[in-house]
Amino acid sequence: MLRTTVFAVLVLVIATRLAAQLGTDSLLAIAATLPDDAAKARYLEDCTNGLPPQAFSDPVGLQQERLALSKRLRAGQQEFTVVLELIGAANLMGQFGLADSLALHYASRIEEVEAAETRVSIYHEAAKSAFFAQQYPQSIRYDSLALQLLLDTPEDFPRDSFAISIYSYLGKAFNASGQFISAVEALNDGLNGLAGLKIKAPKVGEFYTELGIVYSQIGLYDRAVDYFNRNLNSNPDPINQGLTEINIGRNLLLTKNYSQALRRYLRVLELELPAAARASMFPYAYQGSIEAYYRLGQVDSLDYYFRQFTAFQRGNSSLELAGNFIYRQSQFFSELAQDQLAAAELTGRALYQDAIAKNDPAERLMYTELLAELYRRRGDYRQADFFSQELLGLQDSIQSANRNDALLLYYNQFETQEKENQILRLDRERAVAEARRQQYQTAAALLALLLLMGGFFYWQLRKARHKLASQNEMLNQLNATKDRFFSIIAHDLRNPIVALQTAEFQVDTLHARGNTEGVKQTVALVSQTARQLNRLLDNLMQWALGQAGAITLQKETLPLRETIAENLALYAPAAQGKSVALRNEVPPECTVLADHNALQTILRNLIANALKFSPEHGDAAVVVAHRRTGGMDVITVSDSGPGIPANEMAGLFQLHRGKAGSGQRKTGTGLGLILCQEMAELHGGRLEVNSVVGQGTTFSVFLPR
Repeated sequence: MLRTTVFAVLVLVIATRLAAQLGTDSLLAIAATLPDDAAKARYLEDCTNGLPPQAFSDPVGLQQERLALSKRLRAGQQEFTVVLELIGAANLMGQFGLADSLALHYASRIEEVEAAETRVSIYHEAAKSAFFAQQYPQSIRYDSLALQLLLDTPEDFPRDSFAISIYSYLGKAFNASGQFISAVEALNDGLNGLAGLKIKAPKVGEFYTELGIVYSQIGLYDRAVDYFNRNLNSNPDPINQGLTEINIGRNLLLTKNYSQALRRYLRVLELELPAAARASMFPYAYQGSIEAYYRLGQVDSLDYYFRQFTAFQRGNSSLELAGNFIYRQSQFFSELAQDQLAAAELTGRALYQDAIAKNDPAERLMYTELLAELYRRRGDYRQADFFSQELLGLQDSIQSANRNDALLLYYNQFETQEKENQILRLDRERAVAEARRQQYQTAAALLALLLLMGGFFYWQLRKARHKLASQNEMLNQLNATKDRFFSIIAHDLRNPIVALQTAEFQVDTLHARGNTEGVKQTVALVSQTARQLNRLLDNLMQWALGQAGAITLQKETLPLRETIAENLALYAPAAQGKSVALRNEVPPECTVLADHNALQTILRNLIANALKFSPEHGDAAVVVAHRRTGGMDVITVSDSGPGIPANEMAGLFQLHRGKAGSGQRKTGTGLGLILCQEMAELHGGRLEVNSVVGQGTTFSVFLPR
């Protein structure tokens, strides 16, 4: 009878293993029919051996039954093995309270555990539980014990994998508790361990991210950006990309690199992300973009993205609009930009108090600076002076703390011995120094006063020199701009005018000889030269207006295909003369939100540029197309010209870029491309270029929808 029961059980086990998920209730019901606890324990062990927890409908219940059997059988070491499997199942099913209580309880019984691998695992599970409970000292203690046990044990088990996980949590716990030196040491040890293993890139990226967070917290923002970029390169997952771009954007804002920070935040808004990831990341991306636009003084773009943020918040029921801290930050910048100073004062004061309550010095510093600016704009100089004084104090405090942390990070290895030597010297000299202290007190006070006065005068002199250097740099830039402008007038205007001056003589000569065809060709050249001269003058005027800040956009919904068709028609004769096809691949129903004149300027310059560099005859074509991505309209203008070498891409948007080599694109003033870039940025968009030498070039204009 017993043999028949066991055979039936084995058949059922084999059958259930073939199913998508094993029913825990069925397994437990079969186990209940077995004659004793030992048979039940063996049966359940056979069922779970080699299968992950997710293979069962209720992995927690199954492992709890195994644990109860182990306790009743007084199975000793088997109990600790089963409890680790129960902790893993509980974490998988989201029963974190159960996992934490088990890990911490069995850590207190660690002396009963014989196997080194099991002891290391229990210590590490307890450390993780303490970490997620924000009990960082306890987490550090458990993981330090696990690491020491791991290093002291010669047994053959996956030491490297254990060590890497331990170093990861040690680094996080040290960082969270403000022990930055220890955090960097632990994380670097983990990276060194990963170097010898074939570990997937996301694991390496976790270490890079945590190192970036450490360096950001001590004010080494450039170093932080370097580590975040390493993570970005190691893991192309869109969610990882979004989180990392947000981290990079925040550090670039802190270094006042506002344009680069803006590009990072806008990339996040263009990512194709799951709804849950959008809900968690987009508020930070919108807030960072809005802050960057405020710092850059681009009020229209700030207003556009603030309205986008508001619509996004209202479209996500899980997000609070009024009470959301990130949204209120963006609202504060919007109110400042729109000169709604009374409303901005209320919002800014509330954010300032929140920063004090959270004990966040970086946020408090930012709101102190903005409130000082707000009160200066309102003419309330008493309040402005109060916040300005507090700003100076906060800056000194934060810079001092960051400087100390950075120095400790670099020189900690030498610090302990130096302190010990210093203590010994002080002990030997204390008796002699005490007798002379009164004698030197007055002299020391006078010396300190002289040093303070000298330091003050040195600071004033340095401040004046810095201001003078800044003014000289600005003057040099203005002179360079002036020189470039007159260079354009002297060179690029002179050639067409000379051509027009000689045209009359050529026409008279050809007419006298009866060469009618030559006269027609000369007249056509005059017409073409006049059009080129008109386009150059138009570009010069637009550029001059842009430099003076005199361009105001009037955005409206424009039919894109018709607008492109108008501009292509202007260049149809020139294209026909070169045997270059002009193709408008924009759908008829497509529209864009843009200023009509600005869009005409962009299209005219890009089409003329593409036609200029298209080869004569053959299958050359200039193609204008459109696509939409990440909330942006993208207009592309492509040619089949010689392309742009990589070493010339960096200077593409500069006036007078120099001469190109044989077979490459010849350069002009560069004014047309600069205008296109500036017009796109005034819309809150950008201009990008992609080129392959020998195949052609594509310019892409990004405009917000």
